[in-house]
Amino acid sequence: MALTMDMDAKKAELLLRAALLDDATNVNERLAALSAEISVDDDGDAWITLDLDLWPEDKGSPEAETIAKMLWLEIDWSSTTGTFPFAWPGVGEHTDKTAKYFELVLDAYGGQKPDSSE
Repeated sequence: MALTMDMDAKKAELLLRAALLDDATNVNERLAALSAEISVDDDGDAWITLDLDLWPEDKGSPEAETIAKMLWLEIDWSSTTGTFPFAWPGVGEHTDKTAKYFELVLDAYGGQKPDSSE
């Protein structure tokens, strides 16, 4: 019995996102990988858009390029800004642990607690 991979755009996008996560070295970059806009078409083209507030402009993703090559895809890289969910995007550069990162975010917001009126 032979297994069929049934590779489609969604699976390729998932692999590319996982590859971005492999190259992420801190919380900011992981958030960039998780929130990246990734699309793949049937003609062998892929588009990845990363937020420059989270992923350094001069940083590539060797893992994503390797996956793209294995899938016979050509990646078109682009960037955006302003999609970061908190006011201080640079905080995530200081730790690789999400709990520590969010503690820093809470400290930056003055120790706010979740709104209990909802």
